[in-house]
Amino acid sequence: MDASETVGQDSRGYDGGKSRDGRKRHILTDTEGLLLEVTVTTADVHDSKAAPALLETFMDQPGRLLKLVWVDSAYQGPALAEAFARHGVRVEVVRRLDGRRGFVVLARRWVVERTLSWLARSRRLNRDHERRLDHHAQMVWWAAVIRLSRRLAGDAPRWPEKRPGRLLRARA
Repeated sequence: MDASETVGQDSRGYDGGKSRDGRKRHILTDTEGLLLEVTVTTADVHDSKAAPALLETFMDQPGRLLKLVWVDSAYQGPALAEAFARHGVRVEVVRRLDGRRGFVVLARRWVVERTLSWLARSRRLNRDHERRLDHHAQMVWWAAVIRLSRRLAGDAPRWPEKRPGRLLRARA
């Protein structure tokens, strides 16, 4: 995501593939798209380089268990394969079968993209204003907790039927 001018040059990078100057979020989700772990890096860090640290951070917590992880083709390499093997995690790379170009919905790959879209709805994550990487990671967690609590409560922010008090004041 693009970074504002408050983000220092030491914690931002340039991703040539997406033509973005800033930072990159690497996330691990469950099959429903709920956030399990997040790591924020400069945009010039390749996905295969950030993923082992993401996996290690998640698996270091007691009681954590992963059996199968679906990844795209960017998440390959010896360091990542070693990290998955160390924890006994089976990896399935989701690939295009027909070789078509452009957007194609691929099984399981859309779950992470949907989660990133949900997170992008948070105004604080729309543009990166945090000076430190760990602060931005906490903002991602904050947005995920808000999303989860709304989902658990069955309360999507709608106007006006979900806010009857404001509707009554508007009529008066």
